[in-house]
Amino acid sequence: MIDKNLLEEMSRATVHDAGPACLRDILEIEIRGETAGQRLESYLAQVGNPYCFRVGKTPVKISFQPCGETLDKKIKAYFLSLKT
Repeated sequence: MIDKNLLEEMSRATVHDAGPACLRDILEIEIRGETAGQRLESYLAQVGNPYCFRVGKTPVKISFQPCGETLDKKIKAYFLSLKT
């Protein structure tokens, strides 16, 4: 299992560090497992770096703010803004 220090190190990587061709395409990943923990382990084992990957030919780098609103709140606010 990946520990917190390794995840922090991975979060600092860029899509150019390994080169886009070396990034794992998440369209090819098959997540398996009965529990949430097993599914998470399956995903992490296949994707390598969960912060840098590809979707088809498009390299993707995700990051999160250390503090702030949750994704849940952001999504709700976005959809409420569409109504008005």
